[in-house]
Amino acid sequence: MANGNLLCDFCSAPGPAWRYPARSFIAYSAANIAGESVGDWAACEECHVLIEANDRPGLAQRSLDELIAKHPEAVMAAPALYQDLAGLHQKFFEFRCGSAALITTVAP
Repeated sequence: MANGNLLCDFCSAPGPAWRYPARSFIAYSAANIAGESVGDWAACEECHVLIEANDRPGLAQRSLDELIAKHPEAVMAAPALYQDLAGLHQKFFEFRCGSAALITTVAP
């Protein structure tokens, strides 16, 4: 896994440094649509620190803050988005299946 084009799966920061092994799971479903989280999750240094500290509220808040920074119009839905992010992260913790490993950069 190279990190050149990756984004943190928690806050969307570019160039995440950590990989968390995880089993695939249904991340959301609405009407006749479902989204699946497939395999490992990438984490930036800041999210990695929160994950290792098991600071789930802090992780959800960081994700929300970064989302709103990129999409200021989302601030009106902040409470619902926080709950959605916290729920998705809960599933990550449930389906995580190993320790974090550094992502190595592979030269093109």
